[in-house]
Formats: sequence, C-alpha cells, structure tokens
Amino acid sequence: MTEAVDFQRMKQELIGLYERFLENPEDETAYREIVAYELEYGGLQVYNDYLKSQPVPTEIELALGGLSALYQYGMHEDTHEAYSDKKIVETAKRILAELKK
Repeated sequence: MTEAVDFQRMKQELIGLYERFLENPEDETAYREIVAYELEYGGLQVYNDYLKSQPVPTEIELALGGLSALYQYGMHEDTHEAYSDKKIVETAKRILAELKK
C-alpha cells in the first residue's frame, strides 16, 4: 500500500515544531515531538538523493534534516562550536524562515 505525502501539511507541521523549539529550546514535550516526527518522516529527506524527479521540496528536505540536529546536538551543553546552543538556534531560525517563504 502506498501513502501519498501531503507536503503542504508537512510544511505546516514542521513550522509548528520549529516555532515550539524556538519558543523554549529546553521544552521536553517539544523535544519528544521533534524526535517522533523525525523518526516517522526523516527518511524522506534522502529521496532527492536517489530519485531524478526530486519529489521532496527543498525547504522540507532542509527542515527534516535540521530536526535531527535539534534533538541530537541542541541544548545539551555541547562545547563544540559547530553544535553550540547559539548555532543550533540560529540554524533553526534560518530553517523556519525558509519554511515560511
């Protein structure tokens, strides 16, 4: 059975996730929702790597990829500059702006 992906709905859901993260980056409920969403849909981001038709919109691909960074590196007192809290928040803001275009 094949299920069609509603990218407009997904875009709105991703906007909501990123807004919740940016409102309170340490919110455990938002963190769990981000993890669950990434586990369910994160694999979509690689479809464009394999399919000539490039079915996943660029902003969705970027946002799905960013979710794993939010929960793997964000707000965990990581001292590595590339994954600093400041860098994670800046990246989340940039991704949210792309989603809202």
